[in-house]
Amino acid sequence: MKRSFAIVITCALALGLAAPSHATGAKGTDRFANIEPLEPMPKSRTDAADAAAQVPGASGVLLEALRWRGRTAKQLGLPSQLWCADFMNFVLRSAGAKGTQSRAARSFLQFGKRLDGPRIGAIAIFYRKGPNNGHVGVVRGTDGEGNPIVVSGNHGPTVKESTYPKAKVIGYVMPPDYVLEDMALAARAAALKQ
Repeated sequence: MKRSFAIVITCALALGLAAPSHATGAKGTDRFANIEPLEPMPKSRTDAADAAAQVPGASGVLLEALRWRGRTAKQLGLPSQLWCADFMNFVLRSAGAKGTQSRAARSFLQFGKRLDGPRIGAIAIFYRKGPNNGHVGVVRGTDGEGNPIVVSGNHGPTVKESTYPKAKVIGYVMPPDYVLEDMALAARAAALKQ
C-alpha cells in the first residue's frame, strides 16, 4: 500500500513539474493570451437578438427577418419568382418603415449608409451572374472565415438563414436614419397598444 501511494505521489509531482507554464499560471508566453473572437457570433435566435440590440436600429430589421424563417413567398403574399428584394422590403414595412419599393436586389446599394464590412442587422447585397442580378438579405453574423450568415427570402422556396461567400458581396448598408426612426416609432406605438 505504501509503495502504490508513493507511486501516485511521484506521478502527481512529475505531472505538476511537467505542466506547461500557462497551465500553472506562470508567466512566460502570451501566445494564447487573447483567444476571444473579435466579434462573438450568435448561436441562437436569442443570442442574435441580443447582439442586434447592441447596434442601433439593427434589432428591428434582424428580428423581423428572423420572424419569417421557413415561410414561402405565397405565405407572405409576395411574388413567387425572384423575391429576395420583395422580402427585404416586406421586412422593412413590417418593422414600420419603407424600403426601396423596388424588386431589384441591387436597389439596396443606394439605401442607407454604406458599411466597410458585415454588421449584425445590416443589409447585405450579393452579386449573381448577369448585369443587374443580385441577392439581398439581413446579416445575422459571420462564420469563422468572415463569410456573412444571412436571413433572406428566395433562398430556395422559403425564407432561410444561410452562409454566403464573402467574395460575392457587393456591399453592406445600414438603413438610413429616417427609416430607423420610423421603425422605432412603430415599435413604441405597438408597445403602447399592448
